[in-house]
Amino acid sequence: MKYGVHLGGAAALRTKAGVSDIGHAAEDLGYDGILTGDHITIPKQIGSTYPYHKLAESMGYNPYAVFTSIDWLDCFTVLALLVPVTEKVRLGTSVTIIPYRHPLEMARMVATLDVVSNGRIIFGAGVGWMAEEFQLLGVPYEQRASRTREYLQVMKEVWTKETPRFSGKYVQIEKDLHFAPKPVQKPHPPIWIGGESTPALKRVVEFGDGWHIGPVALEEVKPKFAQLRELMAAAGRDFSKLEITSMVDTRVVSAAAIRAYRDLSVTGLYVVAPGPEPQSVLKVMREFAKKVQDAVR
Repeated sequence: MKYGVHLGGAAALRTKAGVSDIGHAAEDLGYDGILTGDHITIPKQIGSTYPYHKLAESMGYNPYAVFTSIDWLDCFTVLALLVPVTEKVRLGTSVTIIPYRHPLEMARMVATLDVVSNGRIIFGAGVGWMAEEFQLLGVPYEQRASRTREYLQVMKEVWTKETPRFSGKYVQIEKDLHFAPKPVQKPHPPIWIGGESTPALKRVVEFGDGWHIGPVALEEVKPKFAQLRELMAAAGRDFSKLEITSMVDTRVVSAAAIRAYRDLSVTGLYVVAPGPEPQSVLKVMREFAKKVQDAVR
């Protein structure tokens, strides 16, 4: 069982020392990856329902506070900051909200990071949930699914083709373009599709090299595995080749639950550590590494 850390908005990386300490700790503790979330501009009043509010509320805390009370650093800048202080740890987004940016811009940023990290980038992808943020950015909320699908197609096209072409509703590539650099990882950095809904699972089948599960109770997500297996088989895809990861909270995930995730074919668990202070993140990282190691020993 692999294990990683999810830094939320990566507020703990606001200082050079925080970046260095967390990056080096991940290497020393055997972490597989470091993930950071993606938001561009967050309204102070959020009326949209956070998809993972149930688990947070069951633990007695406000699930919206992490979005409105601490810093949210730009996700791609965060990954760039971590590149020089890590050697083996993979670096990724959990998840990039695909409709927020033009796909050619995203494709170039991800490819650039993959090159400078020597092929260590994970590209998490999701449709987004915060309608107020879509409104602030001028992106139609009701188009988020269709834009996500098309933008991912565009990105794969320019990552893998020397002469990319695309004719879609939102993007057209009709003339030769110089897209460089190409990613180090072939055919492209792994795409981890986030979400547990049926449309999300269908996106996993169509685009995913991985399925990235949010902070959902284990019993709630269990039935989704059978559904995804069926969808993969119907599409002629091998379920066993899919990298499956899940976000967890070290305060509530038990050794038995860790083993249950493993038995469900989950390949990696990512502990949520969104705190703004590096020392609190490091404490969670040390505790979680030991908990996973002891559970699967």
